[in-house]
Formats: sequence, structure tokens, C-alpha cells
Amino acid sequence: MLDGVGISWPGGSPENTGLILALIVGAYFVVLWLSAVVWTARDIHQRTPEPMAQLVFTLIVLIFNFPGLVVYRVLRPPLTLQEAEEHRLESSALMRELEQAPPCPRCGYEIASDYLACPKCALPLRLSCDHCERVLNPDWQICPWCRKAIEAGQAAPTEPPAGPSDVSPPANILTEARSQQPPSTSSGASHVQSSRIPTLD
Repeated sequence: MLDGVGISWPGGSPENTGLILALIVGAYFVVLWLSAVVWTARDIHQRTPEPMAQLVFTLIVLIFNFPGLVVYRVLRPPLTLQEAEEHRLESSALMRELEQAPPCPRCGYEIASDYLACPKCALPLRLSCDHCERVLNPDWQICPWCRKAIEAGQAAPTEPPAGPSDVSPPANILTEARSQQPPSTSSGASHVQSSRIPTLD
């Protein structure tokens, strides 16, 4: 009993009570230790396919416990295999979009896929929806975002002509000069010719 009070030690004595508490605390730390090892093994399998790296990092946490877990958190790959694959796919899709976008036909400036006009020379390039103002393909019949029908008279913008169109071709000077000459009569020519021939009386 505890100093004459009617309360006894859980283990029957202070030594047994301390032993029970030590076992409980030890079991608690063992569970945390094993949980850290299992978590490290699962996490490293998601971050690298190399068996040697998986084994080394798991042994570090298994041997050094929580300090090893801190070392693993510092040295582990920053991205999982799934995140790295998604990042690669996004980068490749972006590169394909940049490669598919043709340059400006007038000035050769690099054009993005959502440009309606060239930012350098102001050349109209694409159509835009009248309702949602999204970029449209000239071959489409309806807007895929708001499902509004594209007007039949709406055509893709084209490049304006480079030079003036009201310049007329040069006239044929020789033809024009011939047309302006007065017509000559045969009677007049014969009259002049007969007047120059002397007559004999």
C-alpha cells in the first residue's frame, strides 16, 4: 500500500510498476519506429525504381530510427514517379503546341495557338466566337465551348493586299496615236497628184 493509504501499486511494487511503464513506453517507440520504416519503404518505392536505392534508404531508417528518417527526407527524390511522368507529359504537350503553331505569314513572328492577330504586324490570323470570345477553327460549324452556331457569312480573316489595286496598265501609245489620226480620202490624194502633173495645151 502507498504510505498507509488503501491504494496498491499496479504491479504490486514500485519496481514492477516502473517495469510496466517502461514496457508501455518501449512498445510505443517500437511501433513508431516500425511505422517509420514501413512508410519509408513505401515512399521510396513511389519515387525511384532502383532496388539499391530502395534498400539503402530503408536500412538508414531501420538502423538510425528517427535521425535516419530526417536524413531520408533530405536526400529522397523530390518527385514521385507519377508526378514526374505527369510533368513530362505536360512538358511534351507544351512543346508540341509550340512546334505546331506556325509563325506569322507576313513578318515571321512566333505565334501562339490562342492569338487572334499577330502582335508585331497586327495581321488577323483566326476567328473568335461572338458569344464566348474563344478562338475558333475556320472549319468548325459550332463553337465547342458555348455550342453557338458559327454564322455562314463569317469567314477567316485574310491578309490585305500589299499594294494598291487601282493602278491601270499602261496604254499602248502607238495604237492610241493611230486611232487619233484623221482618215485620209483617196479623192484628195488623187487631186494633189494630178495637180502636180503638167498638161500639154
